Amino acid sequence: MKINNGFVTNSSSTSFVVCTKNGLNKEKVLDAFGLTSESLLLNFYEKLYYAIDQHKELVPPNIDLESFFEEHRIYINDPEDFLEIKRRYDFGEKIYYGKLSDSGDYGRMIEAFYSHESIVVIGDDIYFNAKDSAY
Repeated sequence: MKINNGFVTNSSSTSFVVCTKNGLNKEKVLDAFGLTSESLLLNFYEKLYYAIDQHKELVPPNIDLESFFEEHRIYINDPEDFLEIKRRYDFGEKIYYGKLSDSGDYGRMIEAFYSHESIVVIGDDIYFNAKDSAY
């Protein structure tokens, strides 16, 4: 459950952070979630990928990541999660950020689901964090 102590609306959103060594594409995201062409949830996660792709922005290189996240309201509350993202950033991985909203245009059901749930997926070439990222 999300609790907002400030201005409250009837919509919700979750920030996400994606780290990747070699760029972001649909196949990489589906593989990170363990999906194959026979998976029953394939369409669900394809829509998640398209929602992420539509809303993602690249974190610029050579900045103070903690200040950048604070400025852009990307809340990574678990220090271990932040350290993992920072480690990947310091090693030169591309870091994308964005928000999934329960009133999203493309993902709709997907965005609504992930705007109320938390998830972390860790792989060799991809790290996806939408955990404790709500505001």
